[in-house]
Amino acid sequence: MMKVGSEGLSEQELIAILLRTGKKGKDVLQLAEELYARFDESLRTLSNAELEEIASVSGIGVAKATSLKAALELGKRLYKELSDTRIVLGKPDSVFEYCHDMRLFEREVLRVIIVDSKLFVVFHKDITEGTNNQTLFHPTEVFRIAVRSNANAVIIVHNHPSGDPTPSEEDKKATQLIANAGDILGIRLIDHVIVGRESYYSFRANGLLEVNVNGGREGRKDFESAQTQDGTGKRPSEKRGKA
Repeated sequence: MMKVGSEGLSEQELIAILLRTGKKGKDVLQLAEELYARFDESLRTLSNAELEEIASVSGIGVAKATSLKAALELGKRLYKELSDTRIVLGKPDSVFEYCHDMRLFEREVLRVIIVDSKLFVVFHKDITEGTNNQTLFHPTEVFRIAVRSNANAVIIVHNHPSGDPTPSEEDKKATQLIANAGDILGIRLIDHVIVGRESYYSFRANGLLEVNVNGGREGRKDFESAQTQDGTGKRPSEKRGKA
């Protein structure tokens, strides 16, 4: 590592450093390669695996599995710390980047982001998890945290584990239901963003949620859009790749 730096090492080599020792008949790098292959050579899959599942791999055990889980958790917390710097969510791209971690989730999760009058993040909370839209998007769950926080604006985000952020009819109906409930409570729904694997979908930017961020109902021009023509936001790297 001293010669090439940590960024020059492969995932297997980094895992080997955390494991420290191999097992009978295999050195530590071979063990790391075996472990990584067991979890589809995916850090996402490895991160989402239970401690017991990792520990059950021959030669790993509880101690090594715990070290791996701790390192992966530190990576998640570092990303969160970097994301928690005073952030304004003034366009869908910024919402997608703020909720970048949701790309890793294997189940649908609904995140409520409390924002101030200038769309700066106050805090967020993941409030529901599941696959049933009626449960995932119940207005009571969405606005309970906003009411307790004396908030007057929220952004909701949920992920599609399939990787495709295209909204379903249930997504559209639930979004309108939440927007209507927000009107009654005086809490504006600024946007609903669906996070996919490499892209996102913004209800506001696609004209399905027309609320002036300064109050009242107007057009989508009030919320900056970074959408492609098909309505799905692409990550900056993808945009450059298509130029």
